[in-house]
Amino acid sequence: MDSTGIPDQMLPPELQARLRQCTTLPSPPKVAVKIIELAKDPEVDIEDVVRVLMIDPALSAKILRMANSPLYGHQKKVKDLTKATMVIGFNGVLSLALSFSLIKTFRREEGAGLNHLWFWRRAIMNGAACRTLGEACHRKDLEQLFTPAFLQDIGMLVLDQIDPALYAHLNLDRLPHQRLVDYEMERLGTTHATVGAWLLAQWHCPEELVQAIDYSDRPHHIPPQTDQTLFFHCVACSGMLTDLCTTEPGDEQLVEISEYFQTTLNLASLAFLEVLKKVQAVGRELGSLFGIDTADGEHDPHALFEKARELLVLRNIGIDQQLKTLTAQV
Repeated sequence: MDSTGIPDQMLPPELQARLRQCTTLPSPPKVAVKIIELAKDPEVDIEDVVRVLMIDPALSAKILRMANSPLYGHQKKVKDLTKATMVIGFNGVLSLALSFSLIKTFRREEGAGLNHLWFWRRAIMNGAACRTLGEACHRKDLEQLFTPAFLQDIGMLVLDQIDPALYAHLNLDRLPHQRLVDYEMERLGTTHATVGAWLLAQWHCPEELVQAIDYSDRPHHIPPQTDQTLFFHCVACSGMLTDLCTTEPGDEQLVEISEYFQTTLNLASLAFLEVLKKVQAVGRELGSLFGIDTADGEHDPHALFEKARELLVLRNIGIDQQLKTLTAQV
């Protein structure tokens, strides 16, 4: 285990060396460093947060827009950062501010190979999906969930800096995320999730954020029955939901996420439909904050739900028939 908390064997030594030697990797902006420090301070208060936010006028404007968005349903217009912090919540503002400030840095560092429009659209939809899942699971930490989901693919931006050819030939709009992960494992011996977690750990981001990103593409490694188990599963599931909303999902994908909903997240079948519908609406709202249209390529949630339900019925019938055959043979 290295000083970042990421297992050594998950980042091959050659890749670690390339990452450390890369002169084009951005450093966290001053405001992000201050936000990270505040997040670790148990005695921090609202005024401390407001003073840091005021360092970056663009960041302040985004927080105010977020507080006034339909996501919070606040009837009166929020005009100052103190009120915005009260509306969104203390930890929520810190999480959103960290997301916005880090992403602002990376948007200035576009590489030559990765489709950045695809990347930011996916990041927004990941955040929307995780926020919606958290709501369905009756969690209160919706903004804390948003941040690791929003940043879970940040390792792709890092890898694009050191190897622009890595993603240049891929049609990411149509490529299921798991196939992308398999491709990275074959080429690099690790994945963008672990690279992203490594980078944020280097920046001394909160451990929960680092771990959530590291687990995002390998949910079967999430430790069971801890205080953070459901948190990590919501982040991992957000990427699966984004795949359903933005690519052409295969039958196996639909069955996998339907079962994930019911067995891992303990959500009813109908919750799947409601989450699918709300993810797209929340994605459009968040997209307006970033000037990115997330509606392109949206799928009909009712059609996805009906197909998933049909596939599960057929699968269960097949299992029943297999059991009857085995019983008859005995």
